[in-house]
Amino acid sequence: MTIEQEAPRIIVVDDSDDDFLLIKRQLTKTWHTAIVRHAHSEETLRTTLDDIEPDLVICDYSMPQLTHERAIEMVQTLRPETPMILLSGLANDALGVQAMHEGVRDYVEKSKPERLIPAVRREIHTHRLRREKLLLEQAHRRAVYFDSATGFLNRQGLVKTLSGLSTNSGEDNDLCLLSVNVSRNQARRPEVDPRIRRNMLEKIVERIRDTFKQDIICRWSDNVLVVLTNKLDWSADQTLIADTLCEFEANLNRVFTVDNIAVRPNMRLGLARPGVHGQHAAELVTHAQSVAHVIESRGLELLNVLDAEIHDLAKRRKTIELGLAKGIESNELVLDFQPIEDLKTGRICGLEALVRWTHPELGRIMPSEFIGVAEDSGLIDALGDWVIESSSKKVLELHQQEHMLWCAVNCSAGQLLNPEFPAKAQQTIRNAGLDPKWIEFEVTESAAIDDMARTVDALNKLKAQGSQIAMDDFGTGYASLNYLRQLPVDVLKIDKSFVMDLLEDKNSHMIVKAVIDLAHALGLIVHAEGIETAAQRESLIQMGCDRLQGYWFSRPMDMDSLKNWLNKTTLD
Repeated sequence: MTIEQEAPRIIVVDDSDDDFLLIKRQLTKTWHTAIVRHAHSEETLRTTLDDIEPDLVICDYSMPQLTHERAIEMVQTLRPETPMILLSGLANDALGVQAMHEGVRDYVEKSKPERLIPAVRREIHTHRLRREKLLLEQAHRRAVYFDSATGFLNRQGLVKTLSGLSTNSGEDNDLCLLSVNVSRNQARRPEVDPRIRRNMLEKIVERIRDTFKQDIICRWSDNVLVVLTNKLDWSADQTLIADTLCEFEANLNRVFTVDNIAVRPNMRLGLARPGVHGQHAAELVTHAQSVAHVIESRGLELLNVLDAEIHDLAKRRKTIELGLAKGIESNELVLDFQPIEDLKTGRICGLEALVRWTHPELGRIMPSEFIGVAEDSGLIDALGDWVIESSSKKVLELHQQEHMLWCAVNCSAGQLLNPEFPAKAQQTIRNAGLDPKWIEFEVTESAAIDDMARTVDALNKLKAQGSQIAMDDFGTGYASLNYLRQLPVDVLKIDKSFVMDLLEDKNSHMIVKAVIDLAHALGLIVHAEGIETAAQRESLIQMGCDRLQGYWFSRPMDMDSLKNWLNKTTLD
């Protein structure tokens, strides 16, 4: 239906019932389905303006109870965008000009009824064009500045909001940016299916709205929300500020129920102050996230957010995040390789690639510090691609020196959930001149079950090209016998936390033995990590373990050191 065809909604303000009926007859003769409402007093006009959103108000000039001036005032207050046409029995152009100055769009004399319909048609058309333009602008604003899933601001919305706020760097400025980090493992419990996970997002959104009423909220990324609040009094004692933050966090993490399953959220707060820790949105959010991650990794109380030390650590994480993309592109990353022993032959059978980063300012950085940053900043795919390509090239170098070893590389949940990952990974390996059978892909338990269907599909595609699949850190996550049955894995890696107490703790010994027997029953290769003593190795041999990795056999080493080690081992 076009603007012209749509039935108009018109309010006629007139104290005469007869005049109203005459006007209505004219209108409905032109628009058969027009909605024409009568208002004859201030009360009825107010009620009618509340009931419908009119396209036009036609108002009599002279009424004893409701003056046209008061009617104009009410329309401008309650429906400010609605045009008005004034009707009068007085043929006086000066009155018309006066009414136009008061806010009406046109003036029609009752003695010239033929002018009414053209004036009504023109004003309705113009009004609807303006309304359509406004709706389009609002829709564009929502699309550009708001997140469709939550209704919160998106990144651009936060940037625009911050740029419009007047902030200063003084200590009396109460404006604070809080980051709310939602744990990536939040919905990875085995009983939580994808439908419940979607409902959990709704619950988390409700909880954040409830906790931060009347504050500005932004969805910065999948697992990070941002709140702009002035509820913290920075002139108060720091303990009181910390108590307020603790109350926020405690309220966020109250248990809620999703489809009769009790779930305790795991949301961590970080904070940054505009004008103190930065001015721009990305800078402030990065700082706040850094604070949250430092608290989580160090197990510190929220009070320590206010200490200088925690902000120094947050600044370090910020530096890591800002430099990681450049580090990947500029080949600042390097690979170390840890040899793996075949316990049946006592000789090396393969390697695990371990990425390291030499930062130009911070020096050597271990993966425990930058892998999480890569995941949170969306760089994990680029980092994973670099590891696969570099590992493939290094393995080819070893093959050319007749060291026919395979190499294990880690893949994250984000990579597995990317439908393009299997084909891209295999193509990267082949482009390096290597057969995919020489690359083994390791996946952790929690990453594997993040989306079981897509994970199984990705792993099957990798296997179809000849690569083996290993489940890493078995026993530390959420895996069960049922997952082992579903996942197309070839290798089960027992986590070092079980191996380290193998000889001292009877329960650990029994668990390791049971895992080895179970894996063999399922046709899997068993790989033990973290072997540091000959006694641990001998015990694993007695249990039937297939291969091991750890300092007892070899520490990780760079490629040149590895080549020397391999040549020496071969000669020995």
